Amino acid sequence: MTKDAYHILNGPKQAFLLGNALQVDVKRLHQNLEQWANEFGDIYRIRLGPSKHIVITNPDIIHEIMRGRPDKFRRMEKMDSIFREEGVHGVFNAEGEEWKIHRKLVAQGLDVRHQQQYFPAILKTTERLMNKWKGMKTPFDVQKDLMRYTVDVTSSLAFGYEMNTIQMGEDVIQNHLEKIFPTIFKRINAPIPIWRYYKSKADKEFDYAFKQINVLIDEFIEKGKEKLDNNPELKEKPSNFLEAILVEAEQEGSISNTEIRGNLLTILMAGEDTTAHTVAWMIYFLSIYPEWQEKILKEVSPYLNNGVITDYTQLSNLKIVEAIANETMRLKPVAPLLLFEPLEDIEVKGYLFAKERKLLVQTRHAAVNESYFSDGDSFNPDRWMNIEKCPHLKHELKAFIPFGSGPRYCPGRNLALTEIKMIVAMLCGNFKFKLTNEPKEIEEIMAFTMMASSFDLCIENRQTI
Repeated sequence: MTKDAYHILNGPKQAFLLGNALQVDVKRLHQNLEQWANEFGDIYRIRLGPSKHIVITNPDIIHEIMRGRPDKFRRMEKMDSIFREEGVHGVFNAEGEEWKIHRKLVAQGLDVRHQQQYFPAILKTTERLMNKWKGMKTPFDVQKDLMRYTVDVTSSLAFGYEMNTIQMGEDVIQNHLEKIFPTIFKRINAPIPIWRYYKSKADKEFDYAFKQINVLIDEFIEKGKEKLDNNPELKEKPSNFLEAILVEAEQEGSISNTEIRGNLLTILMAGEDTTAHTVAWMIYFLSIYPEWQEKILKEVSPYLNNGVITDYTQLSNLKIVEAIANETMRLKPVAPLLLFEPLEDIEVKGYLFAKERKLLVQTRHAAVNESYFSDGDSFNPDRWMNIEKCPHLKHELKAFIPFGSGPRYCPGRNLALTEIKMIVAMLCGNFKFKLTNEPKEIEEIMAFTMMASSFDLCIENRQTI
């Protein structure tokens, strides 16, 4: 094949100037792409204004692209430029040899050894959330509490900074973070970078939020360096991610404060949204299928100590919780859209992708497709525990890509699963709960990550039943 795949693929009919721009709802772009995949197949083309995209839902092609990073493919350049405009230069948006340095830096701070050292902070935050929920007498917006939980955990692990927004309410960092993701997603999908020429109120708030967070992180970096100088024993056992990354940076000798700041901000942003949204979707499913609440209770009861799991090593025993997490991430992945570009003309599975061609990867379409998972649209955590007993059922893990694959596999996976298991074990171990909304009222909304529309939760203490 010698012709760029975009020019030979089918796709939805395009308007003269706008292409398919008027046919998509940005907040539901992932769903629009799934609907077109049903019509045009697992690889097709669209045009959003002047931007020509190849949409890919085929898992074999997706994995080939991910395995080809960072040498053959990169994230879309537009995304990198948006982050760099705000001074973010870290593992998320770094490419090539730069990425390899950043990856080593971040991986050292998020390895299992460091997670065990961070566990007391996760435990403390989980206890605070439990105590708050025990006092809840009326339905409440559980997603806000989950965001507070993940912000508290991430800021504690990242900086050694105890926010405690669970008990004290919103914090300045949380306020700034809430303004960042929606604007990033809006800018990525804007056909023209209007914000570079005219700043709306939202743009000004976004720029101010980034500026203030950068100032705060720079202060944390200086305090972290001072703490390490005064307590050299911490270089062997860092008490937070900042200290671990500073130790690694000192050993590397070529990493600037700007790069350290970029990685800290990346961890802070990624740790807030993704885990909170995944747990929210788990609660959504557990409310619809309450029998799974009781199965979790039976599993976690032997390990609960005053309502929470206090031993990090016991988390590996929570097979049911992990199965429900996997099934939730299969059906409601918080990152269903990924954007890539080839660094050169390259052929993948018989398709030629021209250099810098915009590749829009949609990961969920295959994960709910009968070709890869039997009864793919249904919530069934058993598929993750009893697959050996049902060899006739489809269960192809290549279509399950919640943390990516290849060299740039998400380094925060284990930390995310630790937080998920801690929250869900505590929730099901202490409470019965249900939605106050009808499930059909709860919608999927894309805002860089895929989140649930607002819903309230009604909880009841188990010991009072």
